[in-house]
Amino acid sequence: MISKLIAFSIKNRWVPIAGILAVIIGGIYVYTILRIEAYPDISDTNVVIITQYQGRAAEEVEQQVTMPIERSLNSVPGVIFRRSRTIFGLSVVQLTFDDNVEDFFARQYVSEKLKNAQLPPGVTPELGPLSSPTGEILRYVVRGNENYTPMDLKTLNDWVIIPKLLQTVGIADISSFGGPLKQYQVLTSPERLKKYNLTLKNLISSVEDNNLNTGGNIIERGEQGFAVRGIGAVANVRDLKKIVISSSGGVPIFLEDVASIEIGPPYPSGILGYSIPAEGIRENSGTEGIVLLKRGEDTKETLKRLKEKLNEVISNDLPEGVEIHVIYDRSNLIDFTLETVSHTLIEGITIVVIILVVFLGSFSSALVVAVTIPVALLFSFIMMKITGIPANLLSLGAIDFGIIVDGACIMVEHLVRSIKSAPVGDRKNGIYNFTTHSAQEIGKELFFSVAIIIIAYTPLFAMQRIEGKLFSPMAFTISFAILGSFICSITVVPVLISFIYKKKFEEVGDGFYNTRKNILSPLADLGNKAIASLKKINPYELVLIRTMQIPNFGFFLIFLIITGIGLLAVRTGTEFLPPLDEGSIFFRCNLPSGISIHKSAKLAPEIRKIISKHNQVKSILTQTGRNDEGTDPFGANRTEILINLNPYNEWVNDTSKAELVLKLKSELKAAFPGAYFAFGQPIIDQVTEVVNGSAADLAVTIAGENLTEIRSVGDRIKAIIKKIPGASDVGIEQEGPQGQIVVNINRENAARYGINVSDIQLMIEAAIGGKTISTVYEGTQRFDLVIRFLPESRSSIEDVKKMLVPSITGSQIPMSELADIRMVDGQTNIYRVEGKRIITVRANIRGRDQGGFAKEVAQKIKSMKLPRKFKTALGGQFENLDRVTSQLSYTIPFTLLLIGLLLFILYKDAVSMLITILSLPIGILGGLAALWVRDYYFNVSAGVGFVSLFGVAIMAGVLLVSSYNRELKDLSFAYTDLKDLRIRIISISLVQIKPILMMITVALIGLVPAATSHGIGSDIQRPLATVIIGGLLTCLLLIPIVLPSIYFSFFKWRIRKLVNGRKNTEID
Repeated sequence: MISKLIAFSIKNRWVPIAGILAVIIGGIYVYTILRIEAYPDISDTNVVIITQYQGRAAEEVEQQVTMPIERSLNSVPGVIFRRSRTIFGLSVVQLTFDDNVEDFFARQYVSEKLKNAQLPPGVTPELGPLSSPTGEILRYVVRGNENYTPMDLKTLNDWVIIPKLLQTVGIADISSFGGPLKQYQVLTSPERLKKYNLTLKNLISSVEDNNLNTGGNIIERGEQGFAVRGIGAVANVRDLKKIVISSSGGVPIFLEDVASIEIGPPYPSGILGYSIPAEGIRENSGTEGIVLLKRGEDTKETLKRLKEKLNEVISNDLPEGVEIHVIYDRSNLIDFTLETVSHTLIEGITIVVIILVVFLGSFSSALVVAVTIPVALLFSFIMMKITGIPANLLSLGAIDFGIIVDGACIMVEHLVRSIKSAPVGDRKNGIYNFTTHSAQEIGKELFFSVAIIIIAYTPLFAMQRIEGKLFSPMAFTISFAILGSFICSITVVPVLISFIYKKKFEEVGDGFYNTRKNILSPLADLGNKAIASLKKINPYELVLIRTMQIPNFGFFLIFLIITGIGLLAVRTGTEFLPPLDEGSIFFRCNLPSGISIHKSAKLAPEIRKIISKHNQVKSILTQTGRNDEGTDPFGANRTEILINLNPYNEWVNDTSKAELVLKLKSELKAAFPGAYFAFGQPIIDQVTEVVNGSAADLAVTIAGENLTEIRSVGDRIKAIIKKIPGASDVGIEQEGPQGQIVVNINRENAARYGINVSDIQLMIEAAIGGKTISTVYEGTQRFDLVIRFLPESRSSIEDVKKMLVPSITGSQIPMSELADIRMVDGQTNIYRVEGKRIITVRANIRGRDQGGFAKEVAQKIKSMKLPRKFKTALGGQFENLDRVTSQLSYTIPFTLLLIGLLLFILYKDAVSMLITILSLPIGILGGLAALWVRDYYFNVSAGVGFVSLFGVAIMAGVLLVSSYNRELKDLSFAYTDLKDLRIRIISISLVQIKPILMMITVALIGLVPAATSHGIGSDIQRPLATVIIGGLLTCLLLIPIVLPSIYFSFFKWRIRKLVNGRKNTEID
């Protein structure tokens, strides 16, 4: 089929040319509409169920909300993990689904099952937004002049800005964080109620009865019908004050007589602060909007639409004196990442073209090969659009144009060499017939080589979850580019070569054609001179002569190579992914549990002040507590800090980002000795936390029933991990117990006074916590109407004891006579996995590989010999590493089996197949050595480099072994003299060394920019490129030496077998 395609292309020369033009035009168009993002969405299919149960402690929320929801969702199909987090007033249950389950189906399953959950009255679970951990694409803050209070800005954000921005196509949700929420508050006290002989129930019922609108249906008048409305809803504070509660001696008692009515905030769930040092902006109580991208949408296009809508809101909807300040924009990361990728690609292409000119000795021939680069890239764009693969750091950043043009390099070198040495008889048949025959000679080998390169990516195609979403698109993209290059190599390249050399076909001499002089002609001349000098004194020939005289020299080298692989493998550590640089710093500050949110938030300005001293910092955002929607189940003791950095090229000193992180960590720990700081990156931390339950490099989960016992075990494990070299930021994920005021109702005493438990509970809920009893409408806005005691009547445990509960006789009974009121320790938060309570010991790893560290941790925990009622498991990023290792343990052998099968089909000879496969350990040795030299760990990125390396190494082996088989076919008995056989193998090797040298050098040097790049997004490229460069270097040095020697040994053995079988002359 390949031969027929080559013949058709040369016979119908303008068809492939037209096809290539179509690919170019189509590829350029597709690129303009191709989805572009910085990093792929690597999270699993998740459904989050958020349930708020205001004012309830974590234990009550777990028992009455979390556990019923978990039970109702146990039968949801396709779930691989069930996790939940319960804190004061909030339950968050997370279901992680198999990759095959689509988002909408998962949400539908969950919604159906949630109907069966038996929850307290008024408690309604909601599904989290259809977004992902990578979905935070923009953050903005609302700022105003002195005429606007923080409450005004918060109200403006919630009721004007967010609803408008939600109209943007592609936005899943906008989360509001910080700023005092507006409430209408009715504040009373026991003394004022007692003065008028009223109860809380009286106030609540009166307010509810006096805040209603009603309808009287329709009154007809003549031919018209008029709707009847009864307007009785309160519209402002004045209306509330004039609500009649009761009367005394014919004098009405108004609400304002019994309570103070004011507009104020509830107890805050989250407090936002931010600083922009260059502009002198510092805000301690700000309002923020966090924009979440709908899962599967185009980040860049959505951001473009969002900014247009944002400008529209600024122009038309904001009052004078209010502005929106964007403080985090994913566009910056996309631009920086694409700049890194573009810079790397342009450098790689330029180097490849220069190397081609040097090796081919002809600018026109190099240009023919270079044509395949844009064609292959544009072809891959078209296929990416068809298959829905977006353009990002991984799908484009790992493309090695040296590997992509290898097929074209081999084809051009073979055609030009054949044309140069064409006999007179072949010239008479014309250039097209000759080119057809010559291209067909190499076409089959090229096909199998390209097929092997693509099949080598099988482990990437088979990857699952995070690693699959990271690297499978890259494998498909490279495969598309290689396929496009191969099609171009067997169709367009022969046609272009025949065009270039048609007129001078009869003038072929001993060198390459002299084409018209151009800017790269000196490079071509340099290449020709180098080749001519090699022909006079060829060091490669001398090496072959010496090595092939040593018996089994090739086998000895293979033994040394495999030994070297073993030694290097033992010394090379493992990790899941290299640290990613997102151009920003994200870290968490955890204070002791039980701290109030106001005290916790007071430390945030001090943290920002310390960070602001560094001129590399552009802005700092601090978030204490959780957002209003409850999507972040964090307590008041947790502050998240996002630091946006200035572009690296604007930094005035040589400090690296890693050094800046170490300085910040040291300064903050010194300033806040009781705080726990954990540094990371915003995107990867959120992804890891959602996928694995913890953002740490390693997380040890201890499951059981009694949280006190589990925490005790966790403390022991934490102490052990702290002593292990490489441990950093060691701590327990869940905060410790916090103080609670427990009102334990005495039912007998309550019954004696004729008081219901619900009356006591109403006092606790409304008087202390505040109870929402109605709603106040202001145009399109609505605000809660809350009743509560004044602060001075509910600020201590003694105040609670003095609260009066009305009895059936009308007397007021102190709370202390109805309940046992005391201070106890209770849970701050409760984590559950698969229905079991857990405690998580987290640790980051510094200066050591994840695999070795986790292995030592596992051994230490095993030596503890914990009781069977405790179950431990290792998670965090190490969980991903463990899963990938397991996958590769069977996908790589399967891939090698497929490669061997293809080689056997190509050669129809098991010996040739085995000789070619020996190219693999040669490449592996170089890849491991390169990792060791650069002090890199083996991670998934490096593993991808090895997979890419397999195909190129095999391709080099195919070139040699195929040439040996083709030239020595059916000539076994002609070489009974080993000297003649040796000379023949050496002569074939000398012919093939040039295409091998060119193929490997082009691929190797094309990746140098990626291996040395340090821009944003380059972290994941460097290990990959390092492995390929190291492997190709050893392939370049050893394959041309090892394979001829081994082939000679096997051929000698085969001849000896044939001769002995026919009882012929014995070969010495």
